[in-house]
Amino acid sequence: MSALLILSVLLAQAAPKEEKKPVYTALVGGDVHTVTQGVLKGGTIVFKDDKIFKIGPAVDLPEGTVKISAAGKRVLPGFIAALARNLGTSPAPGKIADALDPFSESIKLALAGGITSAYVEPSSGGGGVFGGAPPPAGPGAVIKMSYGTLDGMLLAEPSGISLAAWISGSPSERYEVRETLTKARAALEKEHDYEKRRTENKLKPDEKPPRAGGPLENYVKLLKGELIARIPAAHAEDLRRALDLINEFRFKAVLTDVVEGWTMAEEIGRARAYCLVEPRGKEHAPRNSAHPAGSSIEQAAILRKSGVKFALLPPNATVGTGGTAGRDLLTLFLEGAFAIRGGLDEVTALESITITAAEICGVESRVGSLEEGKDADVVVLDGDPFDYRTFVDLTFVNGRLLYEKSKSPYYSHLKSPR
Repeated sequence: MSALLILSVLLAQAAPKEEKKPVYTALVGGDVHTVTQGVLKGGTIVFKDDKIFKIGPAVDLPEGTVKISAAGKRVLPGFIAALARNLGTSPAPGKIADALDPFSESIKLALAGGITSAYVEPSSGGGGVFGGAPPPAGPGAVIKMSYGTLDGMLLAEPSGISLAAWISGSPSERYEVRETLTKARAALEKEHDYEKRRTENKLKPDEKPPRAGGPLENYVKLLKGELIARIPAAHAEDLRRALDLINEFRFKAVLTDVVEGWTMAEEIGRARAYCLVEPRGKEHAPRNSAHPAGSSIEQAAILRKSGVKFALLPPNATVGTGGTAGRDLLTLFLEGAFAIRGGLDEVTALESITITAAEICGVESRVGSLEEGKDADVVVLDGDPFDYRTFVDLTFVNGRLLYEKSKSPYYSHLKSPR
């Protein structure tokens, strides 16, 4: 190599790289519903690339900021579906990260409904009994509706672990669940013992820290609080069985498909378990039932009174163009209207599709509220989120404008009646 070539290489390596200028976007003049810090009337929210940079009544905008008027509109954190099926993924074995489809039509529809993040479960693609949803094939993940790019689409994996077998499995499967948790607890105790002896300088020469591998690893993470279990428990009997396991092993859990949670709200509250609730779910109590049973439109309000946190879901946790309109994730925020009809307050209703849903998914440090430093996942509505006449006007994910109603092939022809 010639001396001249060597010199040119060294100079190229030494030359400082030109820094990429940040992109600033500001939503100005809207009523900013932060969820965790109240409502800011006529406020401004500024994004710096993919993060929320500033929020305030009057913010000095950096040079070159792209300004978007939100006057007369509501600015909220993107809605979070605490459970979604067939959304943003293609049927494939293995990790959800390997099955992401950023060009899925379902993502475009979700954005039109203001959904920016969702918890999805792996699926082999086959239907369950009588065409129902198949049981989860492994831990779930939280994905973003980042249409057109994989960059930033995967928010967390694994995010949840299914313990459905504890409720619906055979006796041997239920036994296996409990035995695995018992082994996980023993493995965790070994880790604690190792750390204790390490701090006391009592380790043996070349002693390595114990680490649980294989299927046991996620159960250890569950007992550490790093994962959240999901247990389908619709009725009182199933709820009691689920709570027995939660109280014995002391792990974070989400009770899904909850119908009769209102009949034992205090027990759920004491176990600090979350719930997934369908306000429009309707199930009559057995004719000869000797105790309260069946569904209740007041379930969300009763759970709230007992200190139970929950996320709201529609009867159909998918997005699509078929079936009965208004009963899927396209109108997730309207589930709050039904819960309010049953006595729930509006603040908790909004939390149930934003920050509480984020907690249930284990991603509340990133999304679920409008706070400086959090991801710039934001929706702009043309009215009250719990008014059936309200439309999503704009949807941002990671600071990128991915949905505009005025340009939408779905809703641009529809005008607000107000």
